[in-house]
Formats: sequence, C-alpha cells, structure tokens
Amino acid sequence: MPLLLLLSPATWAWSWSWSMCLVVLAAASTTLAALAVIHVRFFYVDFPSIHGLPEIPGAQALAGHMYQLGQDHASMAEKWALQYNWPVFQIRMGQRRAIVLNSFDSARAFIIQNQAATLDRPWFHTFHGVVSATSAATIGTSPWNDHTKKQRRIVGSLTTGPEIQRLGRMLDLETCAMVSSMYYDSKKGATEIAPHMYKKRVSLNIMTMFCYGTRFSSVQNPMMAQILSDASTIASFRSTYTIMTDFIPHLRYSKSSAKNSKAIEVRGRRDKWLATLLDTVRQKLVTTDAGTKVPTNTGARLTVAELILTDSQQGITELDVRTILGGLMSGGFETVYSTAIIVVGMLSTAEGQRIQKQAYEDIMSCYTTPEEAFSKCISEEKSAYVCGLVKEALRFYPPLKLLPARQTYKSFAYGDATIPKGVLVYMNAQAINRDKATYGEDADQFRPERWLPGNKEKTVPPPYHFSYGAGARGCTAVNFSNRVLYAMFLRLIVAFQITESASEPANTDYVQYKEDPTATNAIPSPFKVCLTPRDKATLERCFETSQENTDGMMTGDSMETFKRE
Repeated sequence: MPLLLLLSPATWAWSWSWSMCLVVLAAASTTLAALAVIHVRFFYVDFPSIHGLPEIPGAQALAGHMYQLGQDHASMAEKWALQYNWPVFQIRMGQRRAIVLNSFDSARAFIIQNQAATLDRPWFHTFHGVVSATSAATIGTSPWNDHTKKQRRIVGSLTTGPEIQRLGRMLDLETCAMVSSMYYDSKKGATEIAPHMYKKRVSLNIMTMFCYGTRFSSVQNPMMAQILSDASTIASFRSTYTIMTDFIPHLRYSKSSAKNSKAIEVRGRRDKWLATLLDTVRQKLVTTDAGTKVPTNTGARLTVAELILTDSQQGITELDVRTILGGLMSGGFETVYSTAIIVVGMLSTAEGQRIQKQAYEDIMSCYTTPEEAFSKCISEEKSAYVCGLVKEALRFYPPLKLLPARQTYKSFAYGDATIPKGVLVYMNAQAINRDKATYGEDADQFRPERWLPGNKEKTVPPPYHFSYGAGARGCTAVNFSNRVLYAMFLRLIVAFQITESASEPANTDYVQYKEDPTATNAIPSPFKVCLTPRDKATLERCFETSQENTDGMMTGDSMETFKRE
C-alpha cells in the first residue's frame, strides 16, 4: 500500500473501526462467557456447593458428573468413596446437586437420626410427569404430603404381624407352587432349570393375590409376561442412568421424544391391566340398602382392593386407591425376586454347598421331619440359619444397588455442613451394605453365619442393612418381604440339593451378576441350576399337604396346574 494512502485519514478511520470491532467482539465474548459461568454456577444448578462436604472433582459445566458416573452409578460411587476415602460426598447430576451416602454410619445419620429431614421424594419429569400422568405415582415415589402419610398408614396396617399370619394360606400356595413347578419342569431333577421366571411368578402372584385375589397359574401366561415386562420398563424410568433428561433439561429436546413415546406406550398398557384387575374386584362388591359397598366374601380374608374400596372411615379417594395398589404392584414384587434369584445361584456354587448343608442341618434341628419344616415355615421362623441367610442375601445382593433418591424436607446439620432443604440424597446400598467398618474385614464375603445369635463378631445395629431403605420412608412391608424370602429359601433347601449347571453356571460376583448395569433393579444374568430332590416321595407328600391346606384358593386351570406340578 502506498505511503500516502497509509497516512490518509480514511485509512486511519478504517483501521480504527476494525480494531474497535475486534475489541467489542472480544469484550462481548468475555461477557457472554462470564454470564454463562454465572448462570451455571448460580442459576442452572439448584444448589451451590455445600460447604463442609467434599465434592468429586471434574464436573462438566452442564452435565456435572453424569457422564463420569458411567453406566453403573452405584459401582462408580463406591469406587470414588474408596479412592478418596469419603464415605459421604456431593456430586452434580446435571442441574441437580446430590449427596451420596456410601457408609453404614452416614446412612444411619442421614436416614434414621435425621429421618424427619430426609423423608421427602423428588419430582422427576419422566416418571412423575409422563409415566404417572394418567395414574398416580407409587407411595414410595410420591413427594411427602398428607396423602402420602395416609397411604403409608393404610399399607402399614395391612402388613402387621397379625395380618402376615392371616396371609399364611396364600404364602403356602404360592411358595409350594414355585417348588412344585421347578420339580416337575426339571423332570423331577433330571434336567437343568433356570429359576428366574419361577421366582418372578411367586413374587407377582403374592401381590396379585394380596391386592386383588387373583393369580397366574403358569409361567407361560402372556398377561403375566406383559406385566413383568411393563413393570421392568417403568422401573427403568427411575434409573439415574436412563433418565439423564431429568437432570440435563436441554437433552429433552434432542433425546426425549423416543423415550417419552415409550413411556406413554407402557403407561397405557399399565393403566389397562391395573384397571382390569381393579374392575374384577369392583364387580364382586354389592351395594347395601344404605348405599355402601360391601364384599360378598365376608368370611374370607379381604384383599387390599376390597378393604380400601369399602372403607368409608379413612376418607380414601380414587387417587389413594390407584396409588396404594399401583405402589404395591410395582414395588411389592419386582424387588424381592431379584434377590431370591441370585441366592439360588449362590447356593449352587461350591461355597453354596456348605451353606446348604448348614442350613439343612439347622432346619432339621428345629423340626422332626422335612414335612413338618415344609409346612410350618409359613407361620414361623424357627431356623436361625435361614433367618441369617435372608439377612445376608439382602445385605450382599440388595434388590436396588442405588436406592431411589430422597429429597431433604428441611435443613439439618451434619458435621461441619448444613444440609439444605430440597437437595437430593442417594443411599448407595452396594457400598453401605459392604462397609468393612460395620461388617468387618469379611464384608466382601457371603456369610449367613454373621447373623447367628451369640456370634462374637461385631454386632450390627438396626436396620442391619439398607436394602429396604430405613427411617420414615423405609419399606412398609419389611416383615412381610422377609417372611416371603424365608419361606422360599427354607422350602427350596428342604426340597432340593441345588448344584451348579455345567452348561450355564451363575455369575455370583456382587457387581457383575447384574444382567443390565444401567437398570434400577439388580436382575441377575441368565443361569441354570441342577435340582436334585432330597426325597421324591417326601416332597410329593409335602405338595399334597399344601394342596389340602390351600383347597378352595384356586379354581379351573389353576387347580389342575397345581395337581400336575
């Protein structure tokens, strides 16, 4: 460019204007970046970092720690707790700040000692806003309010000790049907068998009998398969992995259409079969002259549906009916069976042979004959070893590795930290239940003996493990669930010697046994076992006795199936 042109006023003006543009652009970029940081720090995230609690490093601006958690959130949280030696830490799950509990003592401090402050549940877009839009959310997932308190009180009254005793015939029927199905389907022990569907059926049938007075007689029943499939899909919408859109809102615009469509589809089917089950009960009610509804079978144990549909004293609304029954149907059966399945796999291993031997010897020290043990386990829990097996099964193989989130109902102090109202709290049952400070150096081992009376090991205080949660929002049916597991384990051990499959042995690693690491429920991977009847004639007599005790509870093909089994 000529020197005169460089020196001209027009050139100076052009250069000055371009430079100012660059300066303005740079300043605008800096301002936007600063605003973005301020937004993420103070407005995008629901709570700023909680002073006094350590935070896992490396959070991303929008996703927080969501992608660092990988596919198996419970295992990664446990790894972080061990790596940093932090039994309690905070993370960012997208726009939500969360506290993760990884030790027994921290769980007791948050969930029991401060239970009034940690009894709320968060509201999530997918599960509450989509899946539960046409029906009620479950009792366990509902935010804390007067409705939830009333619903929990009603369910609690249905699972007291005396009520469990009244459920004896139903428990006899279903656990015997499970054992007899496995016996005959394995050709009386001649072929290997996968235990999964039998455990699922007994758990589902117990809840359908408990709630509606109906059951599924065959493991091939298509409606049963549909309910199990839908329940599994609905449960997946509570997984912290599969509902990232609940934590990272902008993903809803790019990733949620297919997920929402699936949620709406399964919601429609769920609503249909829940309505069908409830209608069968409504049709059996009769109207009195006073206009009230009463059940026709007044001499028999009433189902939950009958009780709540005819109860005019507690002010039960249609919302309460749907919430109670929906909660029992989802939370009531889909968790217990996952633990029951993997314990069958554990019993088939070399270590499981020792456990079976000790369990059988302890059972027979309490009863004079196998028939007596098979019969009376429904109404009593005399075998200390089998009781220990139940506790150890739930400790080592919790149905939910990462329990559904709590939300603090009010602020409280924990050490040097003030935990604010409204923050998420997760119990990592996988880590809590294997805390060596509580369970000892053998916490990584499956040992029912640790629960035997009089052992000299370190005593574990209540709640013994956190697989049922704890505190004010703990499972309302703890005693009933324990009785179901006790009856299942005792009857299986009395009936069979369970050994490992040569073709498809069980993976019993406390983490790797899960078929889907991203799933909420810890459903075991497929496996088979060999069932050798201890005494076929004795076992078949047990079936006959249970048939006599439960006569009248089954009709049609149910009766014929049970006899054939």
